[in-house]
Amino acid sequence: MDTPLVGMGSITQIQLKNTNPMSYNPDLTTMGMRWTSRDALTVFLIALLLRIVSVAVTTLTSLNTYSQADANGFAQHANRIANTILSGSFPVLNFNDIYDVWGAMLSPFWLLPGPSRIYARLGMALLGAVAVYNVYVIVRYHHSRYAGAIAVLPMLFYPSTLFLHAAVLREAMILFGLTSAARLLLVPGPRLTTGQQVGLATMFLGIATILREDNLPVYVLVLAVAVFLKLEPWRRHEYLTKSAAGISIVVAPAIVVDYGNDVLDRLVYLRRVRARGRTEYLGSVLPDTIPQAFAFSWIGAMYFLFTPFPWMVSHVMDFVVMFEGLTNLVYALGVVSGAQVLARKTFPGTIALVVGVVVGSVLYGLGTVNVGTAVRHRQMILWAIFVLGGIGLAEHIRIRLPERDI
Repeated sequence: MDTPLVGMGSITQIQLKNTNPMSYNPDLTTMGMRWTSRDALTVFLIALLLRIVSVAVTTLTSLNTYSQADANGFAQHANRIANTILSGSFPVLNFNDIYDVWGAMLSPFWLLPGPSRIYARLGMALLGAVAVYNVYVIVRYHHSRYAGAIAVLPMLFYPSTLFLHAAVLREAMILFGLTSAARLLLVPGPRLTTGQQVGLATMFLGIATILREDNLPVYVLVLAVAVFLKLEPWRRHEYLTKSAAGISIVVAPAIVVDYGNDVLDRLVYLRRVRARGRTEYLGSVLPDTIPQAFAFSWIGAMYFLFTPFPWMVSHVMDFVVMFEGLTNLVYALGVVSGAQVLARKTFPGTIALVVGVVVGSVLYGLGTVNVGTAVRHRQMILWAIFVLGGIGLAEHIRIRLPERDI
């Protein structure tokens, strides 16, 4: 017997007439042949429209605090580089300066006649909408339209995300690069060979790395885990696998101590630099040894992903971000069951996502001490939580839907 309509607020399992998760996706087999379908296009258009509205709000009001500070610096560098090009000279860039690097990427918008910063904001809005589309396609392919819709809800409607994607910051481009690479590696392309998909995914990851090079070790680790599980060398090359494992047991501790101390010094330095502002938290905690970092890691990760907690709210605008953090927590609770379901379809991909979430959250948690920085940076990790959590929540929340699905 069918169940009555159930609200999204409950996380209790309610059985439907047909509880097979695949029943939500009658045309699942066709998704391997194409990425774009009517529902995926609808998700993209909704995401783009909401971001265009955010661009308008950002342009006409001062509500978007993300469009100040760093955004102004990036815009000034882009304008300078564009003016240099228009004057017939080749700009001299410092590739160790992120303002020059991102400013160069933004400069084409300043080569156009008219309101250059508005063009750039619209470009970021487009990239952000494609990122939402990528997440939907991944979840739809591996589970259902229903799970895909749940997965992208935060990316569609979080005010912080909409405002970030309406400013000339790096976040939209990085998110676009990461989700595009994931889509290429997790969803079979319509006309691309495996080599072409891997090549394009590498290019997108390269763009994301250029804009935030500190993430490169995490990307390498995630890809190495995925490739190792995909190739299963322990089945084909048992002797080599055992030898590598033995060497790793001896070498790994030395690498952790040497490389780990360097990374930790960098993260502690970032904590000192960022420990300021109204939304600072735990700024006096400086885990400058590896044992201290391990002990603090889960606390830092929790604050990074879910702040501000209710006791941290001191301004009316904090309530909006607080509800975003609580929603992140709900999706995180769905990650375990979502990972179990996704692992049946792609075990290497699932473990790679989990490793990326855990390692990324710990590292950023160690280096982040204020809510503003956390909100900007955590979307690089939240999209993977939404993928896994969206599938998990879809397994436990049932809503009676029309025959055609969402």
